[in-house]
Amino acid sequence: MSYFDQVIPPSINTEITLQQTDSSISSFQQILQRVEKRAMDVVCERQPVVAELAGDNPIMIDPYSDYSPKDTNLWLDIFSKVYEDREFYARLFYLRGAGTVLVENQRWGYIFRPVVGPDGWGSQEEYNREKQCLNVYRDEVIKLLREIKQN
Repeated sequence: MSYFDQVIPPSINTEITLQQTDSSISSFQQILQRVEKRAMDVVCERQPVVAELAGDNPIMIDPYSDYSPKDTNLWLDIFSKVYEDREFYARLFYLRGAGTVLVENQRWGYIFRPVVGPDGWGSQEEYNREKQCLNVYRDEVIKLLREIKQN
């Protein structure tokens, strides 16, 4: 059984109708706005001079650190490893910020687990739909999750 067999239920239909696409885009935009707000809150409230001091250098922040501080360092490690691949970085940042935590797993090192509720995803189904954005990075995700376990 592969990693994605464990985290993506096989019953999910990957065919998306035009109507589902429209609602998915709207849902994505709402979630992304929530993620961006959380990230900016972290920077502005805790370290308002950080952005000024960093200049053109990237600032690595965990958009979900207020809700799950235990795995923040792991996420920062992941973000720094993938930062150059902006699309991959954005997808991971989005999933984390919307409410995804890392849970240790004997076989994979870590796995992603959604937080469903007021401070996370609206439902398991919403998470299952949105996490499909990582399918194209399957091998990279597996490698990352194993690497951070070894560090």
